[in-house]
Amino acid sequence: MGLSAVEYDERFLEASWGWLNDPEARTLNQNPAFTREEQRAWFDSLPHKSDYCIWGIELNGIPIGAMGLKHIEKENAECWAYIGEKSLWGQRIGSWILKELFERARVKGLKRLYALIVEGNTRAIRLYQSHGFVRAGSGDNPLRMEKDLSL
Repeated sequence: MGLSAVEYDERFLEASWGWLNDPEARTLNQNPAFTREEQRAWFDSLPHKSDYCIWGIELNGIPIGAMGLKHIEKENAECWAYIGEKSLWGQRIGSWILKELFERARVKGLKRLYALIVEGNTRAIRLYQSHGFVRAGSGDNPLRMEKDLSL
């Protein structure tokens, strides 16, 4: 598979409009509804954010999703990702994404990652567990899962 993480540019901004306005994807990704103007303002703010990193995900040069680190502070950050192209869900791309995020987090000197996952998103919960994340807390929605990158 020709997967790569690249700069999140205008191509991803445009594609994400459709991806994140899909009701199922919006629920799984915990995204509120937003306007084109709000999306543009967010995109324009990216160069000024010191606690946020985002990359586009391509498959053979075609945008298929996004991933990133946010709330970066000291040695911790929240990791997140989504595959916008639903036809690619369940194709093991998530494993590649997490490995890529782990490497990028380590380069930034991060020691611990956490993810907030909608309780009903069983695919994501299984994926994160299979890559060493453990539940932190009980019964919360979203579910907080954590991973120590030094292990």
